[in-house]
Amino acid sequence: MNKSAIFHQSHDQWQAIISPTEVEIRLLSAKDIKRATIVFGDPHLGEKTLSGWRWKSKRQSMDLAFITEHSYIWNVIITPENKRLKYHFIIESEDETLQYGEDGFTPIDEEVGLWNNFFLPYLHQNQQFHAPQWVKDTIWYQIFPERFRNGDPGNDPKGTKPWHSGSVTNKEFYGGDLAGIIEKLPYLAELGISGIYLTPIFESVTTHKYDTRNYFAIDPAFGSEEELIDLVNKAHQLNIKVMLDAVFNHSGADFEPWLDVLRNKSASLYKEWFHVIDFDPLRYETFSFAKNMPKLNLSNHDARSYFIDVAKHWIIKADIDGWRLDVANEIVPSFWNDLRREIKSIKEDCYILGEVWHDSMQWLRGDRFDAVMNYPLGRSIIDFSSGKISTQQFRFRMDKAFSHYPTKVRDVQFNLLDSHDTARLRNILSHDLRRVELAFALLMISFGTVCVYYGSEIAMEGEFDPDCRRCMIWEPNKEERSFLKRFKRLIQLRNQYECLRNDSHWHWIETGDLLVIKRSNQNQSVWMFVNSTHHPLPINLEKYVEDPIDAFTGRPHATVINILPNQYIFITQ
Repeated sequence: MNKSAIFHQSHDQWQAIISPTEVEIRLLSAKDIKRATIVFGDPHLGEKTLSGWRWKSKRQSMDLAFITEHSYIWNVIITPENKRLKYHFIIESEDETLQYGEDGFTPIDEEVGLWNNFFLPYLHQNQQFHAPQWVKDTIWYQIFPERFRNGDPGNDPKGTKPWHSGSVTNKEFYGGDLAGIIEKLPYLAELGISGIYLTPIFESVTTHKYDTRNYFAIDPAFGSEEELIDLVNKAHQLNIKVMLDAVFNHSGADFEPWLDVLRNKSASLYKEWFHVIDFDPLRYETFSFAKNMPKLNLSNHDARSYFIDVAKHWIIKADIDGWRLDVANEIVPSFWNDLRREIKSIKEDCYILGEVWHDSMQWLRGDRFDAVMNYPLGRSIIDFSSGKISTQQFRFRMDKAFSHYPTKVRDVQFNLLDSHDTARLRNILSHDLRRVELAFALLMISFGTVCVYYGSEIAMEGEFDPDCRRCMIWEPNKEERSFLKRFKRLIQLRNQYECLRNDSHWHWIETGDLLVIKRSNQNQSVWMFVNSTHHPLPINLEKYVEDPIDAFTGRPHATVINILPNQYIFITQ
């Protein structure tokens, strides 16, 4: 037995309270383990025997829930008697069986002592992770407002260029605004979108608005406060949520408190709002190395209060449904604890999304964010769709992403394939639209909530920032219209079948040349078949599904078929 690979700890994804009565417990092992069992009970419940007091325990087999490249991850859900839990594990390999607890390994015939158990001292309901219930079923649409739609030429900045479909830079204005988004709300509703994420809309001199001048004012080129309120109201009438972007890590160089620092230097009342290294000559910390974006110091009480007031203001004023938090992991963590408490006190179901690109468990313990932007999952889908990794490697990568957080946390993560910070998916996948469509199909069946970058529905082009921020194409060509039709079907599929979202099971049926994934709950099942080879692949669907039905049309599907390279089909019964 590879003992060094065995791991468990009594917090985070390894021990997570998932309901008022249930605890999810996971155990990590190498692939030499053939069985894992949990031994559990109330730590205070026992009986007197001739040899003394003996703890009363139960046993339950653990499920092999996830397989990564080097590891097995075992899972079990326990309902602790009296809301208290004491437990250890029995682990079996081909050559030995051992008990495993907090102090390590003991022989199977030896009684496990007090110190060699893990504990949940008491199941407090406020330890349970809570995120807004509506998020799990939401399909987001990210909008870069300056390039989405010019609905009101009257607010265009000086020098605004005509709308066009080619490359752009960050210095060009094209007149996109809130009026344009309002105008296209019916389009988004018809597409199947149920959430809009807007990149910054507050007053700023740039096209991207990540260098804010005034956090309490809508940028005049985008419209007015009244138009934001109107946008949110009309979106809500169409059952669409609205999330804004909070840039609290840094400000613009023309943010009034920063201007006061420039004027008054060490005498400024706002000097502690920023990370100033020296005043003469002036040296200060910034976002990246951008001198026009001085880094904010949210350890300072006054600065902290100011930005919490900003977050609360737009919830109260415009009834927004969420905040996306820019470069969230660069900000002092305690600020997010305070922000969450204040936000949830005025709108409990407000979604709090942190921009963190890597491991984020420390931010997702229920006291800071509801979710993060789940780039690792998106990268796994892209690497498989591009042919960089095999179906087996894809399974390992996806299982790693799925198991990285407790189930309740995983189900509200913000899954995406591209954004304003990346090249567009079409360019990443070398303009192969079959691969692009496959990637979105896999995104649409994943646990969590999904986000579509504006224009992805017509497979818009764009290299890395700023080219990924092109003007939305409102008169698509024949190829783009054809892609849009198929893209709508994918959104409809996710919206139609509950089993393709959350509170359901994911089964890896085949991970060879043919990838077969089954998604199911107690009411329905959907199979996805993908040809990962470079040649047509003949298959007999009846090997997997009795009386196969096309999940898109609801009509019977031919049973013996050829699937083309990178093609997929969805089957139900």
